[in-house]
Amino acid sequence: MLRESAYSSFWDLAHLPNFCITIEYDGKDFAGWQLQPNARTVQGELESALQTLNSGELVRIHGAGRTDAGVHASGQVASFTLHQQWDVEELRRAINGNTSKDVHVHSCHLESDDFHARFTAKRRKYVYRCRIDETILDRNFVWRLGWSPQIETLQSCADIIKGDHDFTTFSKWSSEVKNRRCIVYQSEWINDGDFVIYTIEANRFLQHLIRYLVGTMMEVARGKITVEDFVNLLEACDPKAKIAKAPPQGLCLEEITY
Repeated sequence: MLRESAYSSFWDLAHLPNFCITIEYDGKDFAGWQLQPNARTVQGELESALQTLNSGELVRIHGAGRTDAGVHASGQVASFTLHQQWDVEELRRAINGNTSKDVHVHSCHLESDDFHARFTAKRRKYVYRCRIDETILDRNFVWRLGWSPQIETLQSCADIIKGDHDFTTFSKWSSEVKNRRCIVYQSEWINDGDFVIYTIEANRFLQHLIRYLVGTMMEVARGKITVEDFVNLLEACDPKAKIAKAPPQGLCLEEITY
């Protein structure tokens, strides 16, 4: 429900309210976050809902993380401005009422004019889950390994990538990306019963970076390459290096820090 005068004392006529929402989505049936022609995306789903609420006028939404096809999120953050003034809780419910059941907005609040979900973000945290037994019920949310890797071996690799590194080897090559350095604050594997779980937090991520890291760390755990080989791959900064890529469904964007 629109609140035409609810914030008239707070905004002048030139001010566009800057909304921030926190979103959860099941990435299984999406071609990723970012808009793509002839493909269903999370950004497209939300913009379609907002356009309906905005009298048919396009609303551009900016996400903190550009998740790949099949990747999930429990803590994605996005921002957008509207020409109309809304009560934040009513706007949250209205967006949810106009999106499919695999996307849900958990919170909505107002931010300052200079807030931008992507460019204001300081850190992004992802979690990758691998199942080591043969259970299938959560197959759309885990990488079903069917075997138990040594956590110590995985952690030896994870420790190597902490800090400031050029991740050219472990990212999808694009001539448009000039800077391939990321600062990794957390890189940790844990054994959690029937799962081995990897948590990584960094200032930014390159396309496919986490999936290449996880896939190649598993190659070390399988004994196909050594920890030293892993180090050499990282230091080589070689976009043509032969590396392994984990499937998308185990990956989830969990938290954005501002």
